[in-house]
Amino acid sequence: MRTPDPRDPRNHRKHRPGHARAARKNNPLRRPADRLRVLVNVLLIVVLIIGLPLAGWAAGTLTYDHYQGITHSQNLGKHQVTAHLTANAGHLVPGAVPGGAVGTAPVTWTDGSGTHTSRTVVTEGQKKGTSIRIWVDRADRVTLPPENSSVGLITGVTAGIVAASTAAVLVSGARAGFHRSLDRRLDAQWDKEWAEVEPKWSHRSDR
Repeated sequence: MRTPDPRDPRNHRKHRPGHARAARKNNPLRRPADRLRVLVNVLLIVVLIIGLPLAGWAAGTLTYDHYQGITHSQNLGKHQVTAHLTANAGHLVPGAVPGGAVGTAPVTWTDGSGTHTSRTVVTEGQKKGTSIRIWVDRADRVTLPPENSSVGLITGVTAGIVAASTAAVLVSGARAGFHRSLDRRLDAQWDKEWAEVEPKWSHRSDR
């Protein structure tokens, strides 16, 4: 018997990548369900690669634009005025650091619409008559300083991350659910086929 020459390229045809792929493709044991399983896996990978960044970007952009619109509306008309304390600052609240906020104190200020009075946050050591800068709105009410746009950016980024993570969980859940459903169908098909074949193999049908 002639021993195959390992240097002969003809003896390596079956090991070529093309032959290997063809063998896998034409494998009689490769069921349509197996091809469907691979196809679904590929489609879900494509969804993860393309869909996750899009979902994150869309959610982040919408959240940022929405937050910026609200912030702009809330900041509209806010402006600073110089007010004067009409009473000494209160005592330091228990547990607060020296020089920190002590609560509120009465203030008064005058602008084009007249003289106004309100209360605002002051710090330890401020005396009656001290001038302070405060923020007021269009209705001449003491308000908080305008919000920084960086807050909206952080909110948008957070929303994008949450949306992308949620999409990843949903896709992973859909994949797991598909595989479980497909496995149940294959098991049921296997049981049905085995019920038809087993009596012949065990010769129970001849008894």
